[in-house]
Amino acid sequence: MKRTLSILLAAALLLGLAACGADIEDLVPTPSPTREPLPSTPSTPEPTPTPEPTPTPPPYTDPLSGEGIDEDISAVRPWAIMINNIEQALPQCGVSNAEIIYEIPAEGGVTRMMAIFTDISDVEKIGSLRSIRPYYADVGISYDAIVIHAGGSEESYTEMSGYNVDHLDGVLGTYTEGAFYRDPDRMKYGLEHSMFSEGPALVQAAQDQGFPLEHEGGAYDYGLTFSEDAAGQCTETAEYLKVTFNSYKSTVFEYDAESGKYLAWQYDEEYIDAGTGEQMSFTNLLVLNTSMSVLDSVGRLAVRTTGEGEGYFACGGKYVPIKWSRADNTAPFKYTLADGTPLDFGVGNSYIAVIAPYSSVSFTQDSAQ
Repeated sequence: MKRTLSILLAAALLLGLAACGADIEDLVPTPSPTREPLPSTPSTPEPTPTPEPTPTPPPYTDPLSGEGIDEDISAVRPWAIMINNIEQALPQCGVSNAEIIYEIPAEGGVTRMMAIFTDISDVEKIGSLRSIRPYYADVGISYDAIVIHAGGSEESYTEMSGYNVDHLDGVLGTYTEGAFYRDPDRMKYGLEHSMFSEGPALVQAAQDQGFPLEHEGGAYDYGLTFSEDAAGQCTETAEYLKVTFNSYKSTVFEYDAESGKYLAWQYDEEYIDAGTGEQMSFTNLLVLNTSMSVLDSVGRLAVRTTGEGEGYFACGGKYVPIKWSRADNTAPFKYTLADGTPLDFGVGNSYIAVIAPYSSVSFTQDSAQ
């Protein structure tokens, strides 16, 4: 009886659900679908960065600037070229190619320059050229250089003859075409301000004269050493430097931290190389004190270039007192700190002023140039 009742109740339940529209399948719980695990993506290893190759420094250095070069020129003779520096003769040409520039007083209160070049073979125009004096000849002798000039005083010819200086003279010599020429545009300022030269023609002229292009004894000791940290020797601030030769002539320098060089002014204007159109700048500044005396009624000077003296060295916006010496007229200049430690130049070009006791040096800007 009980079994029959159960069957009847189940049947009634099914009939009721069917009347409500439910499917029998709805009464059976549907299992949730099993998600297949996503295939794992293998991690890609980070690429190992390729190290930047370390630049190989050039195998040799320029003995006059300390800069790296690709060939050994330690035995190659430099060129010492007399440059006109009177205001009417500006702008100069080719001087930015020089490794070292000397500025020294001449008669009449003006200064002249002697530019020392390691190589002039690619310098298209150099000048204007000017006549030489004995103390400039002495500077050239200190480098065993081939000297280039346009005339000179009688004493300078005697000096060069006495020391067998190889020199090319634009006034008295006859050389390869282009070695010396007059620039018509400069002749309106005076014939003496119009002589120029070309590097390749000077090299050819020197060869034609039989001048050796290398030092007789091989590598030459110029008395110069270089350091990337030359400013570390300096003790005082020198962001500004003014060399006052006399009441007529001064040269001013301001340190440019971006380039690490001193920008130059003279005659209240930027000192420009017309060959590049750019302002002259220098890594190293030296001021050498020495004795000077007047030789004659014209005002020509005798300038001591041997013995010892004091001066200043500026590099990297700082300066330090130094000493200079030169044993004799065939020796190079030597430079030391006050305690006798050899002076290191900064790697780059140099400006060297030779001044009299009455000249002055200032590291404080008193007025705009």
